Amino acid sequence: MNEQAPPPQAVVLQMLMGMWTAQILSAVAQLGVPDRLANGAQSVDDLARDCNANRDALRRLLRAAATLQLVAEDGDGRYALTPLGETLRAGAPGSLRDFVIAETAPGHWLPWGRLADAVRRGESMMSETLGTPDPWSYYAQHPEEGHMFARGMGNLSALVAQDVARVYDPGQAKVIVDVSGSEGVLLRAVLDRVPGARGVLFDRADVVAAVKPSDRVEIIAGDFFGEIPAGDLYLLKSILHDWPDDRCEAILKNCHRAAPAGARLVVVETILPDEGPSPVAFMDMNMLVMLNGRERTFGEYTALLARCGWNVEQQIPTGGMFGVLEARKA
Repeated sequence: MNEQAPPPQAVVLQMLMGMWTAQILSAVAQLGVPDRLANGAQSVDDLARDCNANRDALRRLLRAAATLQLVAEDGDGRYALTPLGETLRAGAPGSLRDFVIAETAPGHWLPWGRLADAVRRGESMMSETLGTPDPWSYYAQHPEEGHMFARGMGNLSALVAQDVARVYDPGQAKVIVDVSGSEGVLLRAVLDRVPGARGVLFDRADVVAAVKPSDRVEIIAGDFFGEIPAGDLYLLKSILHDWPDDRCEAILKNCHRAAPAGARLVVVETILPDEGPSPVAFMDMNMLVMLNGRERTFGEYTALLARCGWNVEQQIPTGGMFGVLEARKA
């Protein structure tokens, strides 16, 4: 036993403070502190004025942020941005600002407060906490928060798309259909690898309304529980984990129905290991609380796809929590 290890109580208390840490990240991002420090260190007085914040309260927040290494005090009472804080800048490459704010806003924060009830019942707490059956209905009623979440997911998609495009070869695909592809970040990354292919971005009308088409990308509004456009390569990123098995089967069978013989389907999801702890287990809890969805292992996805007429031909790890499965229409 390591005699230098902290006592269990100290470890658990530090875990508990994770909820405080999340809100500190969010407050720093919402106040725009990283953006105001982008050009150099500033004093608390200057920051309080620029952020329209109470000086004493902001000083206390900055002290907490420095503890988290989001900012650093330079010894003259001024604060400078760190590499961690850089990720909270608006519009910066690899920014997580919008995602952090969205995850700590009521749409996610309140259902998570009912995690124990979700486990007792085996179902989402969305309806009881927010009064809507799903996050999309909630965001329709709270568009500002919904736009923040959409931008946050777009930021994450950009990071994942780079990994997927690096490890997955789409071969000689001609028509690539991004099913519920939001702004088409993954679609465009995959199209870059196939100069002769064209893409179809397929999502709900309210999602694609502001997306501009291009010479290579056609935009079609629709619902994946209905008719899906035809193509020879389908992309499904972070879709199946939103749903229980029966709803996933409906989506996959609709893709199968639209696909010609020999068409391929690419599933991109966070993958649970067959055994042992994993950060993906945290996302699995998020799916339970928010959506009645779940994370799955490679084996569980393979079986799910097979039930819907898709034979998995390869499984490709990306080096992170996400994995890629390529299946072919049986």
